[in-house]
Amino acid sequence: MEQKGLTYASILKQIELRQFAPIYVLMGEEPYYINKIVEALENGILSEEEKTMNLSVRYGNDIKTNKNGDIIGAVINDAQRYPMLSDYQVVILKEAQTVDKKDVFDKLQFYLQKPQPQTILIIAYKYGTIDKRKKWLQVASQMGIVFDSKKLYENQVEDFIYQQLKSHKLSMQPDAVRLLLELAGTDLSLIESIIKKFSILLTDSREISCSLLEQTTGMSKKYSTFELQDALIAGNVLKANQIIHHTNEPIQRIIATLFTYFANLMAYHYLPDKSNVASALRIQPWAVRNYEAGAKRFSKMKTFLIIGYLRQYDGKSKGMGTADNDEKKLLKELIYKILH
Repeated sequence: MEQKGLTYASILKQIELRQFAPIYVLMGEEPYYINKIVEALENGILSEEEKTMNLSVRYGNDIKTNKNGDIIGAVINDAQRYPMLSDYQVVILKEAQTVDKKDVFDKLQFYLQKPQPQTILIIAYKYGTIDKRKKWLQVASQMGIVFDSKKLYENQVEDFIYQQLKSHKLSMQPDAVRLLLELAGTDLSLIESIIKKFSILLTDSREISCSLLEQTTGMSKKYSTFELQDALIAGNVLKANQIIHHTNEPIQRIIATLFTYFANLMAYHYLPDKSNVASALRIQPWAVRNYEAGAKRFSKMKTFLIIGYLRQYDGKSKGMGTADNDEKKLLKELIYKILH
């Protein structure tokens, strides 16, 4: 099922070169890349005039075609037509994950074994994956492209931010990158939208500062999770408690951010060679100092215990093993355990 050399960038490059596959099955937990590929196909194959007669877009939860679980039958009928005054026709099933009866996708197998050569069929299945044992999906991977859009890890999201900044000829102060990460989390579409906004707003200086990001988004660096992380590294009990008192961040997002840091810190402790930490931990060079300082504050054993605390309180925040899931109280207990 794994298609060698297939990446988001390589798919976009093929579309740009007008090297189209007869079938695209786009699935996965990360909707950003699925949306981008669908957008590229929808706008890159047909001209605006050709779209009138040769673009068919259906939705998985369309009652008109899905009330009897036969939306796939309708999609196949669309795909079997011939284009009018165009080299191609494009058939797209968006929000395919909302189809009630998932077994109806099996009908695609017969079409895919001999697809209409002038049809580009696109299935966009977001927030999940299709069982790769399905015969129709195996045929799709032989005849066209099956792409699994995976969620990025936090360090990968940071790389994504820098890629977006570069493409818009912008730069961003490290503190602002951290604040943007906290604001947007792993929402790539939101990150792209914010950076695009700055690309329009900034005319003279093309650097996004922390204060500018705060003014634009209304988020304060003063009480961010990354400031909490810095307070923990510094052993600043007063500041850590001030942040806990004022923060509006959900506890689970705070725990996720801290878990990433302490998991990396554990890896840092066991690095045999600390001459190239950024590469080994896949972090930005400016972040190395956080791990150098953290290693002095937290021993290997303490780091191990903290990772356990984070898992324990993540469970408590979800109601596991406790009837009291007051977020502020849980957060205060967690921070106390980390610092003492």
